[in-house]
Amino acid sequence: MIFKSVVAGLCILAVIYGIVVKSRYYFNIGYFVFGIFIVFDQLTIFASSNDIIHLALAALWSTQVVLTIPNKLPPLTRDGSVIAKTAVPKIMVCLSIINFFGAYYVTLVDYIPYEAMYGHILLGIFPLAPAYFILFDKIEIVDK
Repeated sequence: MIFKSVVAGLCILAVIYGIVVKSRYYFNIGYFVFGIFIVFDQLTIFASSNDIIHLALAALWSTQVVLTIPNKLPPLTRDGSVIAKTAVPKIMVCLSIINFFGAYYVTLVDYIPYEAMYGHILLGIFPLAPAYFILFDKIEIVDK
């Protein structure tokens, strides 16, 4: 249980660091690793219990993994900012929904520590920062 808490804490710190330094790479690393961690955890539980909810949870967090595959992109250009302004808020809302659901799910089961709810709540709130940065032009946009 302590290992899971440490991994989750490190992922949350990576997300916070990404927000503070406005680095999409570190932000995504946190969500990506956290998502992979949950996917493997739920698949392991599914393999031993055959309870379909665990397969569904693995699929849900697989969506988070896909949305946050880390890559290093060049700075945003004027042309690219149009795409980012439409895509980033949608992706961030998806991350929020996934993690707010996780916070709710924690309250329904006894195999996940109740404190995990707070981590999921944070991971549900954090995507609002990049959405804000993009929607209100707080990200540097360069000319080609």
